[in-house]
Amino acid sequence: MATDEWRMCAEWLVRCQILPEDHKANQANANAFDIAQALRDGVLICHLLNQLSPGCVELKDFSPRPQMSQFLCMKNIRTFLQTCKKTFGLQDKDLFQPLDLFDVKNFRKVIETLSKLSKTDIAISKFSGFPPDNYGEHDDEDIYGNLQDLANENELVDQEDIYDIVSPDQDDTDDIYNDIMQLQGHNRRSSERSLGLPAPTCKREHCVKELIDTEKNYVDALEMIVVHFIKKLSNSLSIQDKEIMFLNIEKLHDIHRRMYDDLYETVLSANPKIADIFIRYKSELILYGAYCSNLPIAQERIDKLCESEMYRQKIQECERQANEGKFHLRDLLSVPMQRVLKYHLLLRELIKNTDKAHPERQPLENALEAMQDLSLYVNEVKRDNEALQLIEEIQTSIVDLKMPANTSLRDYGRFQKDGELKVLSHMESKVRNRHIFLFDKVMLMCRARMVDKILWSETYSFKDAIVLGEFKIDDSQPKNDNQSRSSKNWNWPFILFQKCQGTAYTFFAKTEESRQKWLDSIQMALDNTQPAAGQNFIMYTFEKPRECDVCGKLLRGIFFQGYLCQDSKKAVHKECIGKESQIKPPARPPRVGQVTVQKARARKAYTGQPPPNGHRALKFNVNDVIEILDKSNQIFWKGRFRGEEGHFLADCVDLTKTVTRKASYIDVKSSGASNGGFVMFDRQESTASHNGASTPSKALETYPWYVDAMERDIAHANLDGCQDGAFLIRKSINPARNGLLSLSIKYANAVRHIKLNENKGKFYLVENKLFDSVPKLVDYYQNTTLADSFPDVNTTLRYPYKDIASNDNPCAQTTGQRVICYARVQYDYAATSTSQVSLAAGDRIAVTSKNGNDKGWWKGKNLTSGRSGYFPLAYVIEDD
Repeated sequence: MATDEWRMCAEWLVRCQILPEDHKANQANANAFDIAQALRDGVLICHLLNQLSPGCVELKDFSPRPQMSQFLCMKNIRTFLQTCKKTFGLQDKDLFQPLDLFDVKNFRKVIETLSKLSKTDIAISKFSGFPPDNYGEHDDEDIYGNLQDLANENELVDQEDIYDIVSPDQDDTDDIYNDIMQLQGHNRRSSERSLGLPAPTCKREHCVKELIDTEKNYVDALEMIVVHFIKKLSNSLSIQDKEIMFLNIEKLHDIHRRMYDDLYETVLSANPKIADIFIRYKSELILYGAYCSNLPIAQERIDKLCESEMYRQKIQECERQANEGKFHLRDLLSVPMQRVLKYHLLLRELIKNTDKAHPERQPLENALEAMQDLSLYVNEVKRDNEALQLIEEIQTSIVDLKMPANTSLRDYGRFQKDGELKVLSHMESKVRNRHIFLFDKVMLMCRARMVDKILWSETYSFKDAIVLGEFKIDDSQPKNDNQSRSSKNWNWPFILFQKCQGTAYTFFAKTEESRQKWLDSIQMALDNTQPAAGQNFIMYTFEKPRECDVCGKLLRGIFFQGYLCQDSKKAVHKECIGKESQIKPPARPPRVGQVTVQKARARKAYTGQPPPNGHRALKFNVNDVIEILDKSNQIFWKGRFRGEEGHFLADCVDLTKTVTRKASYIDVKSSGASNGGFVMFDRQESTASHNGASTPSKALETYPWYVDAMERDIAHANLDGCQDGAFLIRKSINPARNGLLSLSIKYANAVRHIKLNENKGKFYLVENKLFDSVPKLVDYYQNTTLADSFPDVNTTLRYPYKDIASNDNPCAQTTGQRVICYARVQYDYAATSTSQVSLAAGDRIAVTSKNGNDKGWWKGKNLTSGRSGYFPLAYVIEDD
């Protein structure tokens, strides 16, 4: 009967609207680890508390997107435990320890805590708890005993689909904005100026009228704050409180009063130029960055002041005089943030209803680009403030960290990753447990410190630091199967060695996947500080807002926003390093028609080093012929080779002749419906080999599991979010197995790769099971588990990749979720963390989540590179 406890917990979480009904933990074949994985990052249990007692956990006290950072996950879990004590009255003996959940050391105790929580008076008033009162004594079967081993073998998973369900609804703030806009319009009714506008006669004129009317309503709302709050409270508030609560409000009121006047005058003119006004005011509207990042602090200060009866009465009196008490001051202060993020939507609607031949169509497109750029800047300022707060928390948690004079951790770049590794200094013989904090410029090695049961691992003791720019990575170390018993699972090594002095460290990760994530994060940090596309460019913090000297867009955020050329002093985005200055944005991809093909022959091999500035590397050998797709970057060009696209060092090739021909299927990118966005085609037929299968691809291309040439990493990315049993057969691009077949299959939250061999016309995965053809081999393993030959892969070949990748298929999944829509990339973007995905103009994106829409980011899969992650939504155009 013990088996039922975790299932009852899952059902309770469904009743509490924390888990969706179709979550895998509620499936008939589910196991306890499915629900453990869902809870390990602490996000859902914090949302659970707010569902039971709204507002008991403030959003600033936990991370709704920990992105697999152990520091943030542990912070979430500690917040949950502390709130269980403070708000729900649970005692220490009722609570699990943080690592009981994060490392799944004692999941039985986690279930017991959740059961206790479900039976509290607060919880029971909303949802029935578990187990039921008539639930008898359960047996002693330990069904949770192997969960820690599973946690060691499986990384935390991104749960964007669940986060979309439980995250606070942004519609609440939209409703406040809309209500205030309507109230101001109603109070003003028909002002003299509104009467001066001609009545709209078409959709475009209605769009113009909405733009003008809502701008006037917004000016009135700002004036209401100035007249009824700032002026009337000025004698009661300290200078500091006034500055915090009403930062930039008076300046914004002045800007928008003038902006409205200009909009109104141009609409009445014989030659309206609405677009020019938005472009002209963009530089003044940059004030919104500081305003929006300060908004949570302002609202928190209002809440603090309202704890005093005197201030509460004064503020409530102002609210009554301003709007009859319909809206609180803290709600009114959210209106400016909502307004500035509406402009690109209003302009997009206006463009949609403006004929392409209209003289203002192109200027409006430019205005839209300007407002999208402003929106992204504002969102990145907010995000950077959150990032700086996290860095400060990390620095505070390392109790004995001594920084150089006048420096802090923020001076070492953005936070990339943290977690546990075992470390062996080559000056010692003992392997030590260390908690690693990785930043762009430095890796800190710390030891976790025990504080008490609830705050375990909240603080750290500093042990050593690696300045990354002085070290290189050696990832060639084989798996270490000779680790001691106490180091079980910590046998995936990599080395960082100092370039000059010979100091070196070996790091051991729990799993191969964990090792690869650390290597990717370290490589990303090195690429941020030492961009291969421009060795003379340094990552730089600009004190004032500044535009990129190449693309003209704002540098994003408030620290390390971009790169500064040490010679020319030009400021650029990461993706703009090495590009020539451009006044206009990159042209959209041309329509299919005449295609000019530029080819080049490799005069030296390119292995992916140095990495191409955040893009996917296109690897090739001497004398290979590459099709050139983009030469706009002087250092790295974009090309196509053997059906794959990527970037490479321009210095590695010599251009050959240019030919013009009609477009063919080779030039047209797939819709992403069949094979993850790649159009595969044969460059040459393989020959038979005794070391691997080499069936001609023409004989296999009709099968839904065959994808032709594909790199191991791309196969991994394509299958990573699919169901267990999803599989594909690909032609390997690895030089050691070039042209030979491999089986890639998803099982137990990991993608496995198995050689598909051939010997004398027989095909096999293991030598004692031979087949006359690859299709017969696939047919056999579709009905027989692979576990007979591969004990760690206990599944059949269940879901051919092309079938589940098709968006027409109801089970379609991309990175674990259904595709919401598709989008085309307008502008290049270089990722600065492993949670992001790089973009190149013309790429196609399968969008899987818009939950970060309020912060200017979507999540999706780049169907050109096969990689998934977050990207700025202003850089793409959603397909109609």
